[in-house]
Amino acid sequence: MKKKILSFILATAMIVSVLGGCSSSSKENEATDETSAGVTEAAEAPATEAPVKAEPVELTVWGWDASFNGLALQEADALYDGATVNFVEMAKADCLQKIHTALASGQTDGLPDIVIIGDLSAQGYLMSYPGAFKAMDGIINYDDFASYKKAAVTYDGVGYGVPFDTGVAGLFYRTDYIQEVGYTDEDMQNLTWAEYQELGQKLKEKGHLLQTYNPNDISEFQIMLQSAGTWFTDDAGKANFAKNDALKECIDVFKKFNESDYVKVVSDWTGFAGAINGGEVACVIRGSWITATIKAAADQSGLWKVAPVPSLSISGATNKSNQGGSSWYVIENSKNAEVAADFLAKTFGGSTELYNTLVEKKNIMATYLPASNVPAYDTADEFFAGTKINQTLASWISDIPAVNTGAFSSEAQAALLAVTPDLLSGKDVDTCLTQAEEQFNQTVQE
Repeated sequence: MKKKILSFILATAMIVSVLGGCSSSSKENEATDETSAGVTEAAEAPATEAPVKAEPVELTVWGWDASFNGLALQEADALYDGATVNFVEMAKADCLQKIHTALASGQTDGLPDIVIIGDLSAQGYLMSYPGAFKAMDGIINYDDFASYKKAAVTYDGVGYGVPFDTGVAGLFYRTDYIQEVGYTDEDMQNLTWAEYQELGQKLKEKGHLLQTYNPNDISEFQIMLQSAGTWFTDDAGKANFAKNDALKECIDVFKKFNESDYVKVVSDWTGFAGAINGGEVACVIRGSWITATIKAAADQSGLWKVAPVPSLSISGATNKSNQGGSSWYVIENSKNAEVAADFLAKTFGGSTELYNTLVEKKNIMATYLPASNVPAYDTADEFFAGTKINQTLASWISDIPAVNTGAFSSEAQAALLAVTPDLLSGKDVDTCLTQAEEQFNQTVQE
């Protein structure tokens, strides 16, 4: 288990994930008795203490991105009596290091009350640090959340996290480009990956590229696999490579992109975002959070719409998936753990008003199902051709297949990336996947 914990710490430090924390302080007011001069002893009434008005408990939260997570907490704080929230923003790497150091050493006095953790990292924390986070079963109703999100915050049958934002995935597309090749909005609905790549060939004939392609980035595999209800690892945390038909189809799609002339090759986020905003690509397949990047190109307002992601061809595959998202966790030994849990339960775990505000102010979409029909979702977005894009995305959340992402998603992807050059060069897929499994096992097994 020590090797597994070390592996988790090292791997998580290499990828973006999130934490936020807990520590709190409160002040006590002292009441003083006052007597009036000149009052006779007989006339004096027995002294009584004035009621003490308790100050709100201060809940400290560690996290990143004040404009997103910090704003969400600010709005939640405004709806909750009895506590004030102190959001401590720090760099992701610094936050991770502080959390790991404290939990691994057992010196948790300096930890905050609440932390935010990325869903792909959560299982690693829950496995590596048993007893560190407060169980939320009985405090929130997990049936009120999308099933895939409940799976992300549950470990060994116990729910710990309070689900927050969604990364419901979509196929975002330029209407003007697809119209040039004779496609309608109806044609873009529920495509297969084969049909989607056929669109790429047609777009190339009109001088447009389908999407970006980075040979060192398999992030789209996350979307493809979850849409088919499977993952890089199985329920026991073992590599699910060699016998995973969905993964093999992901690789086939990836190889076809590599061999094609209808994708824009990029090497980093700058190139990726630049191709979108520069009008070089017709489509983007990512989580709903990508809307902010797409909308950065004001000159493209009115030209974009969204459709469900393409589906794999295997049995049980769907056009619904997720990429990204995070959840809130209470530190078990926090001085204010009970208040922190109540705060989360009554805001992120129970307030449709909060999520309506978050959609209005920052386009923050929830996995809290009762908030799927809040008024803010009924607002048309002129950038997306006057469609109610958030309403559309929200309608897909309950249909996203739940998968057990386990504690070692980053290690699994690293093992697959290690054999990607061989896969792209045409070497036998089964042989490459077996090699990747061996590397994965060496990394994470005891």
